Amino acid sequence: MKYRSLTTLTEPVNEPVSLVEAKAYLRVDNTDEDTLIGTLITAARQWVESYLDRALILRQLVLRLDTFPVEIELPQPPLSNSGTTTALSLTYTLETGTTATLSSSEYRIDRTSTPGVLRQNYSGSWPGHLHDYNSIAVTYWAGYGSDEGDMPPAIKNAILLMVGHLFENRSAVVTGTITKPIEFALESLLKSKSWGSYQ
Repeated sequence: MKYRSLTTLTEPVNEPVSLVEAKAYLRVDNTDEDTLIGTLITAARQWVESYLDRALILRQLVLRLDTFPVEIELPQPPLSNSGTTTALSLTYTLETGTTATLSSSEYRIDRTSTPGVLRQNYSGSWPGHLHDYNSIAVTYWAGYGSDEGDMPPAIKNAILLMVGHLFENRSAVVTGTITKPIEFALESLLKSKSWGSYQ
């Protein structure tokens, strides 16, 4: 899927691994390096999200397109499917330059596919619009949930593995260290959650 831009409107509130979980994994029982460990959790989560092209913790995204495709794939699955975070809006720019919002009754949302997809109604069509950069915007929520309890175990363990690696190896090059085992372990855990060409 080619898209003009994808931006985060609302950042995740929590991380998929808590500080307490990370410290237990690292066997750290003091508070001296809490700040460092917190930043390592965020860095590991961002690395895993980039590797999988998935949103782990709920966040609100805005996808912008130049024209309507046959169907609109929503990057960084999973598409939220419960609670208030199922809210989704589709706006487009008219030929006059004004912006309109397409009623949700005018399209179908497939929340079970990976990634989530917007499709025209049966025998329907997308509205006419101004063909220009970013003239269409879809605002939606994606992620497994709002906290660490919603995370698949394979992903959580991959994040902990990465946190442990970053915590123990604070330089770009470690003399005499073989890095293949960490790469193999991460790939083994994360491949179970990869999907097609979006991996």
